[in-house]
Amino acid sequence: MRHLLAAAIWLAAAAPASAAAAGSRFDGDWLVTMACPSNTEDSAARGYKRQFAAQIKDGVLTGEDGTRGAPGSLHIGGSIGADGSALLAARGRTGNPDYAVDHPPSSSPYSFRIEARFDGAHGTGKRVEARVCTFAFDRK
Repeated sequence: MRHLLAAAIWLAAAAPASAAAAGSRFDGDWLVTMACPSNTEDSAARGYKRQFAAQIKDGVLTGEDGTRGAPGSLHIGGSIGADGSALLAARGRTGNPDYAVDHPPSSSPYSFRIEARFDGAHGTGKRVEARVCTFAFDRK
């Protein structure tokens, strides 16, 4: 009985450590490149490319471009699965209306999702809603 109790305690202690280790294989500093080509079909939004830093800690990505809540800002975040798949959330405020779908006033809130896949020191992603945007994630 004592051996069973010891084994149960060992398994309980080992399980969180192995889960954390699996979620942390992507941990570190990353560079995010977001590219959105010009959209001439529906909204005539101009194309742009932006790069910003992101961090992954314990399998959770957090990235920020600009000052949160300011015009032209963007925040992305979400969990990365042990297999490298992720569905990230993006939130921000528009900058120049020429670069946004439907040309809302500057500082209008927006949000979208990013389907991403990480593999080693690189990842790719695409915007799910509205205009086409691609993402590249590179470990620094």
